[in-house]
Amino acid sequence: MIRIWNAGFKYPGGFVLKPVNFNIAAGSFAVLMGPNGSGKSTLFQLINGIEKPAGGTITVNGSEVAALSDRERARMMGMVPQRSRIIFDYSVDELVSMGRFPYQGLFAGESAEDRAIIDQVIERLDLNDFRDRSIKSLSGGEYQRVLLARVLVQQTEVLLLDEPGNHLDLKHQTLLLNLLREEVGKGKTVVAVLHDLNQALHYADTGLLLNDGECVESGHPADFLTAGLIRDVFGVEMKEYRSADGSVIFGLNP
Repeated sequence: MIRIWNAGFKYPGGFVLKPVNFNIAAGSFAVLMGPNGSGKSTLFQLINGIEKPAGGTITVNGSEVAALSDRERARMMGMVPQRSRIIFDYSVDELVSMGRFPYQGLFAGESAEDRAIIDQVIERLDLNDFRDRSIKSLSGGEYQRVLLARVLVQQTEVLLLDEPGNHLDLKHQTLLLNLLREEVGKGKTVVAVLHDLNQALHYADTGLLLNDGECVESGHPADFLTAGLIRDVFGVEMKEYRSADGSVIFGLNP
């Protein structure tokens, strides 16, 4: 579904992302990992088309992302950014409804099909009680759920999420990640920037670990994440534990 081939990037006079090669299969959950400043967000912006690679290519379903129009990208990929400024005083329902814009004509209103999709997603994300509230009245976690709802009503093949658990409490982080796994089960492809390595181990099918603008490891996180690698990349001493099902869990080394 997503092919990253020799894609790199350089900010003028600043950070350099060295060429990355990484393939993400359709219907899989991929995570981008690494410490702050490692290049995760830069690579994320290349995948979603906000930035264009300085060499190499990124394709989604065979189409080069850099050559797509905004509307074409919006029909192919839905994105939840790490930060989103609240400028206008929309209601929750209005903001979620914007996810249907890529399918509407310039002067076309909302169709019955659009409304059915919007209502279904609002129900699924438990936002019914927020439907008429101003987005400016929401907590950070509530607003994050609304942004996810807006992406889901786009009904894209690819979902891109930059630190989706940001501002969410533990319960809603778990609900969110379970929901994303459900979407993968329906054939969607999910790409998420995650800081929690245990979440990456539990939910991801594949992952890419970056450090200082360079790919360190890629593949299933369970195949390469070790306490030693975490120490070398993140500078934190971790200890490996085994859960009841035998899977690895990392915890701080006391």
